[in-house]
Amino acid sequence: MRVNVFEGARRIALLLAVLVTGGVLIAASTSEPYLSLNYSVASTNAPFVKTDETCPAGAGSHYFTIDSEAGGAVDVSLCLQTMGFDDEQLVPYKIDEAGTIWGASSYSTEVSEYKGQLEKRFELSPADEAWVDEESSRRYWQNWRDVVKYLFAGLALFWVLVWAIGWIVRGFAGIPMHLDARRQSDS
Repeated sequence: MRVNVFEGARRIALLLAVLVTGGVLIAASTSEPYLSLNYSVASTNAPFVKTDETCPAGAGSHYFTIDSEAGGAVDVSLCLQTMGFDDEQLVPYKIDEAGTIWGASSYSTEVSEYKGQLEKRFELSPADEAWVDEESSRRYWQNWRDVVKYLFAGLALFWVLVWAIGWIVRGFAGIPMHLDARRQSDS
């Protein structure tokens, strides 16, 4: 019984290509696009304002994830603007019945509780919901295009590597191309 090393190597290479392709396609189909939005809130009861700016130093910040109506996850970065209280910049976290605004540092217990309240009352606007739905779909299909492009490039590179190894081994063994063994007359 003769062992055909080249046939075995072809089968191993094919099995690896199929397993990697399957794994990549499963990973691509189950991954959700990453979406994030930045909002700012100036004081208690103030509306959430969508912004492209980063949160300034000293302001409070809160990060959380919500689900859009379409079902996609959206990471929200909420910037809590500060106000001047005497000589300090503090996060306004409460307005009492008399209309007095209370403020505290961004890492205080009061502001931490306030962040939880803000998260509970946060909702995406209809325009932001539409953007999330559209952007999620766009990024999902862009991800698929990228995955297919890189998968084909990776498989082509793998095929070249397998071919090159076969060419080198055939050269050392004196086996002509497209054959798995030496011809009887070459022996």
